[in-house]
Amino acid sequence: MRRRVFLALVCLCLCASGTATAQSVTPRGPINPVGAGIQAGVALAETFAPTPKGRDPRPTPTPRPVDVVRPDGSSVDAIIAALYECVSHGPEYEPDWTRMRNVFIPVGMIVPPRRPTEEAFTVLDVDGLRERVQKALAAAKQKGEPTAFFEKEVARRLDCFGNVCQAFSTYESRRAPLDQKPFDTGVNSIQLLNDGQRWWVASIVWDSERRGNPIPPEYRAK
Repeated sequence: MRRRVFLALVCLCLCASGTATAQSVTPRGPINPVGAGIQAGVALAETFAPTPKGRDPRPTPTPRPVDVVRPDGSSVDAIIAALYECVSHGPEYEPDWTRMRNVFIPVGMIVPPRRPTEEAFTVLDVDGLRERVQKALAAAKQKGEPTAFFEKEVARRLDCFGNVCQAFSTYESRRAPLDQKPFDTGVNSIQLLNDGQRWWVASIVWDSERRGNPIPPEYRAK
């Protein structure tokens, strides 16, 4: 009798042990560090991948400020170069409005030459210039006229005092960077301010060269 009881207890223990083993989680093998790195890279790439149309978009990373990537306001040369670069664009594009907002102070003024049909000068900010340029580009496309615009500085006369600079910057405008002859020339009057950390464009006023209004010798490229 005792032997039968002992055998029954042994069977119960073995059954319990088997049940516990069946319910236990099978341990994973060692993690491959290369595979884990690839998986992490895929996950990161998926985070920043373009979202297909019709799908719920993932959160878009906040872009860094423009001057962290390229210090447009680090010097007078840098801010003027940035001004010319952000207004230039190919036939299928517009000026770089985001960068332009980083070039001008928030209330920066842009004063184009007065048109013959206008009684007074038009004073714009970056948003006002954007609206004006977009209308002009749409009209040019409708007429089949070129829309590309590339402008560069060819001479500069600079006067500075403390945190204020006034630049008379002579420009040439072309439809393509390698065009031999510009379709427009003139002088930009650019007012610059330094806030103790960087330079900003406070305002820009310009006039084009034309018959009866030649560019003075002191403002021409030497």
